[in-house]
Amino acid sequence: MADEGSDKAVLEGAGAYFLSIVEASRDCIRVISAEGFVEYMNAQGQAVFEIEDFEGRNRLKYWPDMWPAESRPAVEHALRRAMAGEATAFRAICPTAKGALRWWDTTVSPILDAGRVTRVLATSRDVTGEMRSEAQRQLLVNELNHRVKNTLATIQSIASQSLRNAGVDLAVRGAFEGRLMAIAATHNVLTDENWSAASLRQIIDGSVTPYRSNPGQLTITGDDLLVSPKPAVVMALAFHELAINALKYGALSVAAGHVDIRWSVEGGDRLNIEWVERDGPTVRPPERRGFGSRIVELALPGELGGQVDVDYRAEGLRCSIRSPLSALDRIDAFMQLPAE
Repeated sequence: MADEGSDKAVLEGAGAYFLSIVEASRDCIRVISAEGFVEYMNAQGQAVFEIEDFEGRNRLKYWPDMWPAESRPAVEHALRRAMAGEATAFRAICPTAKGALRWWDTTVSPILDAGRVTRVLATSRDVTGEMRSEAQRQLLVNELNHRVKNTLATIQSIASQSLRNAGVDLAVRGAFEGRLMAIAATHNVLTDENWSAASLRQIIDGSVTPYRSNPGQLTITGDDLLVSPKPAVVMALAFHELAINALKYGALSVAAGHVDIRWSVEGGDRLNIEWVERDGPTVRPPERRGFGSRIVELALPGELGGQVDVDYRAEGLRCSIRSPLSALDRIDAFMQLPAE
């Protein structure tokens, strides 16, 4: 165990200049012995932790003992890693000496002497305000997600009844409801990921799988990628339209038909997606371009900043999508900006 000299004696070898910097910091800075006992805490650290008698009650106290039970495993893990020569960080809750609950971002680093870890430096910053803001934001996001889901369900119900009573063709009703379902499915994926990004595999699977008649009709291949919210919604609609077309006229319209969806990244920055149909009826190019064609051939390349080629081959439709990989990672109005 370290000797019980003054605070400044612990940092004596570092000199007055280093000590003045440490004391000027607004964070809590501790020096911890190789055995895990607190040897030094700067004045600001004592203030933010509301410690009024560091010398009498906290000096040479075992550092993990100063944290509550739920936070202690993270503290002990960080201490062990630092003693092994690795810097690490954790976020955990710890009350002040007067019982006020606070969240702390803590960085733990080894202090080396001749290549040997002799002490540990632990720096903690109060992030309670940030955590409270995040909790409030999450509460609002959850409520918004709940309301959007209810709104989509209401729109679907109103549309179904209105179109039915208006005598609208069944195919038109089905197409409209299917598009709402595609948006709702993608919304669910984004909600699960806190509206940060959606899985490309989940987008494609959710847009296409409902329209197959058996598992053998569909193959999805590619390392999963994350897609930011806005392109995720457009991609979901585009794959839904491809699936509907395949169900009406292509490979998904017969039990023996097959759709192969595969993607790859070339050169580290180019995304290639292929939609290939086979073993379906003979394909004929459409006589006119409808909403689905506009989504696939205009909206999708516009959103991705790339190129979409649709080839109505007699043996099966092929759709090739080429875009910069960076197009999947656009920060837009839906996304939470990363903390600085």
